[in-house]
Amino acid sequence: MMGDFEQSGHVPAQDSREHSPDLLPPAEVPELPEWSVRARTPLTEEKVLAEVGPGTLESGRVMALHRTVQTRARLHSHHLRLLATFFLEDPEVQGRPDDADLSALKIAAGLRCTYSQAWSQVRDARTAVEIMPLTFEYLRRGELTESMHQTLLRRVRRLTDAQAAQVDGYMASLELPSISVDTFTRHLRLAVELATAGDLPAPPSQSRAVEIVDVDTSAGTASLLVTGPMLEIEGLAHRLDVAARDVQRAQRAALAEGTEGPLPFDLDEDLAERGTPLSLATLRYAILTHSVLDTDPVQETVTPYKLLVTVPVTTLLGMDDAPAMLEGTTPLPAELARELAAASSIWYRILTDPVCGSTLPVRIDTYRPDAQQRMQLRLRHPVCAVPGCTRSTALGAEDDHIHEYDHEHPDRGGPTSLENLHRLCGHHHQMKTAGLIDPTREPIDLAAPARPLTTQWTLGTDLRTTTQEATDLLTPRAARLLEHAWSEHQRRRSEAHKNSDAGNARIIPPGSPPPPDHGDPPF
Repeated sequence: MMGDFEQSGHVPAQDSREHSPDLLPPAEVPELPEWSVRARTPLTEEKVLAEVGPGTLESGRVMALHRTVQTRARLHSHHLRLLATFFLEDPEVQGRPDDADLSALKIAAGLRCTYSQAWSQVRDARTAVEIMPLTFEYLRRGELTESMHQTLLRRVRRLTDAQAAQVDGYMASLELPSISVDTFTRHLRLAVELATAGDLPAPPSQSRAVEIVDVDTSAGTASLLVTGPMLEIEGLAHRLDVAARDVQRAQRAALAEGTEGPLPFDLDEDLAERGTPLSLATLRYAILTHSVLDTDPVQETVTPYKLLVTVPVTTLLGMDDAPAMLEGTTPLPAELARELAAASSIWYRILTDPVCGSTLPVRIDTYRPDAQQRMQLRLRHPVCAVPGCTRSTALGAEDDHIHEYDHEHPDRGGPTSLENLHRLCGHHHQMKTAGLIDPTREPIDLAAPARPLTTQWTLGTDLRTTTQEATDLLTPRAARLLEHAWSEHQRRRSEAHKNSDAGNARIIPPGSPPPPDHGDPPF
């Protein structure tokens, strides 16, 4: 059936006029041209699972799931092409975005959905097929999942067509068939920020609000949406998380000691019977709704928590509006980055490889990483290093030696170095300790060009996959920009010397000193 989809461009439909005389007969959808873009490397099963034990039932099921994901992606691309073609050839609309609501009314009848849902699909289909054909081709071949492509479309809805096309070019330059969801999301955030660089954001004073959304009367639930400047919201979330962990620690200690009397935040008074403390999610909600972050009688921990904001030197110098990166994952507008830099009394210099953006390593001879290593580990692993995990490592994560540290003979065990460390959430650290997941790394070849550290993971008995550490996505861009600026400076200085020599050839006495060299440019 998939072959028919790609060849004919439409799905045969039965004539429904006998049962629905008010509906128009289904229109023939002509064949759409193939896009000329091609992937740099084909997607193979070996790229999905680097090594799979031969003939095992578990590996066969995993690959069956993968092939299902590919089929869903191709079906979704076919769906988008049908919608885009209908929109373009609707005689009363003819591809005019301002009139898309008319096509949406017709399409809603065919899809049996609401008008707003149909309008949203028409808009996304036009964007995918017309404005972003490069990434759409990955979807059509099954090399980009339906979920990842929908995330892409959601992120560009507020952009202009030109900005969306810029995001399309950036994302298509990546190895989309082989990158992880986390890497895809990080690059997508950066691509959107680069496409909109220079557009001043709304002043923070105009972006503060608390409102109730998603009220579900049948379930008796609602959601509270708190909107504000990013750093303020990050600080609020951090304080709430610290408070919940403090209370959970106090509950666990009281249960272990058999303390009589009410336990802190035992709202239903059943913790003693259950024997386990409340979950962090429950405690965050309880603290927020019952105490407005007042955890009395539990004393809130004072932590030296820092938000890591990485600012490219080109942004600080005003050479361009490349965004900064908050915790290595979230882009910040250049204007906000310069404002934060101007107000900060202490800066830390992070050296990165100019080609791939990897943080240059440091090493110590003790078991626990020092402050510099921990800060770099947060940049290398902003989320848990385990494949597919998206838990943040800013708080509540643990530093882990890939090759185990030998406490009795440190020189024989794994070193405390960035090459042998990563950050794991507590849950996956326990799974690694139990031997359910096993990471390994090859020794670093100092003679080879720098590249991001790659970790091989064995999941269960025979399933293996790989991950790469996060890199500074803006370093290669900044390096190219500085190299271009230096070349331009050299060219202009050479032309100035030539013009000066030509203009003064008849009046400069022999033996006069050469023109003064004013040195390198001020950056």
